[in-house]
Amino acid sequence: MSDIQHDNTLTLFSSWLDDDKQLKLSESSMKTHRLFVLSEEGDSSVSGQNTISTGTLAPQESEQGKILDDAIARGDKNDIAKVLASSTGNAVSSILGLSQSRSGWNPLEPDKESNEKGFTLFIESLLKVPYFNTTQAESTTVHYEEENYDSLINKVVDLYDGVEERDKSKIKSSIVNLAKACTSRVNTQNTKTLFVQNTLNAYNKNIVVQLQQTFMMMERSHSSGKGAPKDKYKTEISVKVLELTFQGNIWTKDAAEKLANKFAKSWDDWLDDTSTPESDNAKNINFCFN
Repeated sequence: MSDIQHDNTLTLFSSWLDDDKQLKLSESSMKTHRLFVLSEEGDSSVSGQNTISTGTLAPQESEQGKILDDAIARGDKNDIAKVLASSTGNAVSSILGLSQSRSGWNPLEPDKESNEKGFTLFIESLLKVPYFNTTQAESTTVHYEEENYDSLINKVVDLYDGVEERDKSKIKSSIVNLAKACTSRVNTQNTKTLFVQNTLNAYNKNIVVQLQQTFMMMERSHSSGKGAPKDKYKTEISVKVLELTFQGNIWTKDAAEKLANKFAKSWDDWLDDTSTPESDNAKNINFCFN
């Protein structure tokens, strides 16, 4: 990238930091954003997110995050900028954190009515970050009828293309926890549920952010014929995958300093603060998960 392109990218990033709403999406980004507009159907709604990290460099990013947390606690902008310049993972978690704080998307409050709109605003904000390239944007819709939620979750995980096989069990466990957190809050038969599986892949300095949005329209039917009563779940599942690759090779000290002056959030803080907890009611529910 030429010096002029570097300067243009930095200027655009400065504008994003000041007010992302003033920036317009490109035509291709608008098409991607439309994938994440949700249905209005359903008589109740709940949303949530689980966030995990993968990749050989994830432990290193976590350690750098501890240094960042210390610098944040001391209010030392110079040290914050140094970490954000050298650790692209913590730069990414800071950008994600700033986007979330602006959007109103809060997975820690899964019953919040504005969450669905907030999530689409979160996506819109990320698509405007000049250091992100959209490397995948896909949508798949399938229909299932199951008596066991575990089987349903397996099929959801299989829809996630591009996920390393070794990470699938970790992602499945994450989705199971998320499904419990969300469904434990729902008592109606016709429910729309938004699951967001957020994965930060740190295999090199070009951090990959994967957002797998699973939108479920679930209708539960209950029958009590001969033998034990059975619940059957008739479900329409829409899985939308967005993969953003952070261009760590063009991330500069100047960009890190601008980010440090605006917002910083460590790698582990992003992981810990964006996973939906189970409700108090969860312990009273016999989930159909292995």
